[in-house]
Amino acid sequence: LNIDFLLGILKQILPRRRDLSLIVSSATLDVKRFSEFYDSAPIVSVPGRLYPIETRWREPDDEDDLPRQIANAVDELTCEGEGDILVFLPGERDIRDATETLSGRNYKHTEIIPLLASLPTGEQQRAFRLSPGNRRIILSTNVAETSVTLPGIRYVIDSGLARISRYNPRTHVQRLQIEPVSQASANQRQGRCGRIAPGICIRLYDQPDFKK
Repeated sequence: LNIDFLLGILKQILPRRRDLSLIVSSATLDVKRFSEFYDSAPIVSVPGRLYPIETRWREPDDEDDLPRQIANAVDELTCEGEGDILVFLPGERDIRDATETLSGRNYKHTEIIPLLASLPTGEQQRAFRLSPGNRRIILSTNVAETSVTLPGIRYVIDSGLARISRYNPRTHVQRLQIEPVSQASANQRQGRCGRIAPGICIRLYDQPDFKK
């Protein structure tokens, strides 16, 4: 909300400050809307480099809970070679359950790192430090989708879920509910594993579900 106010204030300032140049930059920006807001401002696109990413789909399995599905996907990816794994989960409880399940598998030379906003800053910083000789498995909410960029990621496991804040005008209650993510979010998550080398993204849902 503060950013929205700031952009509006800058729009009022620009006609009075002809010497001021404004650059609005983001990797996930609706550029057309911002260009129109600033009187058809020019658009400059700088495409990033993305390596090929292999997508692997999963059929729905009601017998397997989410932590076990993640652990099975990690087992598969550890056979593919070196590189860190980023796992997208909907919330804190899911991250803690997955951490417990993965810890029970006793992976060698592996660090399991939760990434939560509620963790102390020092604990959060572990996700941004590379660990030579060890594989990192980072369990995160959708904060790692666009808000932060984690180094060293070669593989992504996407639960396809996120905890979204919704307001019900009839009950006047704000709720955090788990919902399937959009195609745009799923593609954003997948792109996290193609930054440094060819990557693999395991989606814990099938292709027809993605298309819906």
